[in-house]
Amino acid sequence: MSEFVRASRLYDVAAGERVRWDWSGQQPVAESEARVQRAVAEVDQEG
Repeated sequence: MSEFVRASRLYDVAAGERVRWDWSGQQPVAESEARVQRAVAEVDQEG
């Protein structure tokens, strides 16, 4: 079963453009990419 995502989360009215969306993570792509980068940085620091 999938979750409901508000249309306002998929479109930036101020910028007048749609937000690239990571459907698997249910969040903006930029946020998904930032999470991956933080995780990689943590692994690099531990190793």
